[in-house]
Amino acid sequence: MGFFKEITTLDEVPQFEVEKVALRDVNGNSIPKAYSLQRVDNSQHLGIVKEGYRPIQIEEMLNVIDDASSVIGDIEHTGYAESKAGRKMVVRSRLLHDIDMDGDVVQPHFYTVIDHTGMGSNKTLPSTIRVSCDNAMHIVSADESLGKLDGVRHADTFNEKIQAMVNQIKCNVSNTIRFASDARQLRSQKFDRNQMTKLVQTLIPVEEEESVKRQTKREKIVDLFSNGRGNSGESKWDALNAVTEFETHSGKQSTDKFIRSFSKNTLSARTHNLLVA
Repeated sequence: MGFFKEITTLDEVPQFEVEKVALRDVNGNSIPKAYSLQRVDNSQHLGIVKEGYRPIQIEEMLNVIDDASSVIGDIEHTGYAESKAGRKMVVRSRLLHDIDMDGDVVQPHFYTVIDHTGMGSNKTLPSTIRVSCDNAMHIVSADESLGKLDGVRHADTFNEKIQAMVNQIKCNVSNTIRFASDARQLRSQKFDRNQMTKLVQTLIPVEEEESVKRQTKREKIVDLFSNGRGNSGESKWDALNAVTEFETHSGKQSTDKFIRSFSKNTLSARTHNLLVA
């Protein structure tokens, strides 16, 4: 995930303000109740919003993250990423309670998305990183609303914003604890190459006339089961890591692709559900 820039404090996250600017037609007349979200520093257009929308500034969200982290403790902020001129900012934070499975270490993280497009929510997203291979293993909640901080978009009091963030970080911690149980379970369950081949064919079904690219994708994932970083091709844990390594390190990586990878419909999310069922 080289598109993330490393930091040691939230002060290192670049900040800019966003404002609403009235939209005008070709004749210069204001378009009622429609506004352009723009960066104050360079007038870059970020999205279109309605009259009642109040932009949440990066500084506000960073203050909320900082205060919420202080309440919970054992959190350090390690990176940030930016997409498309600042339409979305992502802050990476680490929970200092590693999952150690006989030297196979998984670090719990959460990511805070600050959305300036007017189309999405500010939210926190739970995830883990397997140290041996730098694989991102996203923990997709069954309740899509749990990670959203919609209230932070509006005129809540600062204390309410902090409490909302505290609640979501605690939810992320709970999800990580559940994932640790899943990881240990998967690591203890045997899985062979034939089973891996069938799993991949379930994820990417064989078609009558399919492209070489589709065939190659299946072959690559099966190969990673035995030859992926940290894998030995012996357990369901290796199977999950083969898929996450493929998703984490294949193709061009970007902030937008990273955010999309938290979807329930990714290969790794479906793999997790199939293996723990």
